[in-house]
Amino acid sequence: MTGDPAGTRGIRAMAMEEYGMEPAEAGPRETEAALRRLADVALLPGSLTSPQERSILDSVLAYAVTRLDATMRLRLAERLAPQADAPRELALALALDDIEIATPLLTEGLPLKDGDLIQIARDGTDEHRLLIAARKELSSAVADMLIEAGDTRLIETLLANRTADLSYRAIETLVRRSAAEPEFQAPLLARPELSVRLAQLMFWWVPPAMRLEILNRFTVERRHIHSAMEDMLDGRLADTALDIALSVVRRPRTFDKRRLAHMLGNGPAARAEELAADLAAEANIRPETMFRILKDHGGEPLSVFAKAVGMNRKEFGDLIVAAVDMRKGVGLPAKADLERIGELFDTISTDRADLALHCWDTGLANEVQANGGAGD
Repeated sequence: MTGDPAGTRGIRAMAMEEYGMEPAEAGPRETEAALRRLADVALLPGSLTSPQERSILDSVLAYAVTRLDATMRLRLAERLAPQADAPRELALALALDDIEIATPLLTEGLPLKDGDLIQIARDGTDEHRLLIAARKELSSAVADMLIEAGDTRLIETLLANRTADLSYRAIETLVRRSAAEPEFQAPLLARPELSVRLAQLMFWWVPPAMRLEILNRFTVERRHIHSAMEDMLDGRLADTALDIALSVVRRPRTFDKRRLAHMLGNGPAARAEELAADLAAEANIRPETMFRILKDHGGEPLSVFAKAVGMNRKEFGDLIVAAVDMRKGVGLPAKADLERIGELFDTISTDRADLALHCWDTGLANEVQANGGAGD
């Protein structure tokens, strides 16, 4: 004998009873009862229904689930959420439902895959997107989608989700946005994906405390690199772009003290361009980078530059005066500012300062190249 329909029906009935599924009752709510029964069958263990049957049930339920009342839809969403093999079309339909019903699936629902979450992010409401942004173990594909469409609140939620995987492209996008949206700056500094290059790019628009954090956390002594390369990178390369890129791994250069004294003691602000060009040439950086350092009102870049090229305290003071002279109409920095940048000069090592300096220069060179070579 090859089949026992009655026996199979009996097994299914017992399984339904075990899973708390009540038999449908005839009456005025026959439609709802039928849908509840379909849901009960769809949620039975896979061993009791064939994949094809489950697929049929999934499609029907996804289409018809809105006919159930909100209480029943919420119960269904809660039952679907912990089941990785639950009907996906039905899970997707409920995840796009009212936020109270969608919440169990959006926060931790196992049936939803990346493609489902991306669709929900596109088609759902701001509340749907916020719940997805806080979801554990969020993939970079979904995070990228949220960033593309997201407002400040959504992105702050995403950045605060330490289990989310953010792509390099996403981090770079947010770093650039942080210049105009300072709410992103502190969360970005806390992200493990933030690279040295992007942290040093962000350096230019963050407040003093964050600048010091970047210099402390995103500079490093390069002893191992210098030891491994051992005099191989002393000379300039014909390939200008590669030469700029390799500047971040070269040993620091020190100024000729007589030339430095001549540069800093040669006249007032009328010599701004000449001073910037001379200092840049001596430090092997772009004149545009030197202008940015001299014009920066925070003062930290001056400390870094001075330490990177081997200035002493007096020479650093002369550099501050020269920089202030270039900013027509602006007086000397306040005492607190001088103390802050003086402490930075005293505490940062020459090698770490040199790394930051050439990260800034390389970043500016890349910006110029990306903009079609303007400024070369």
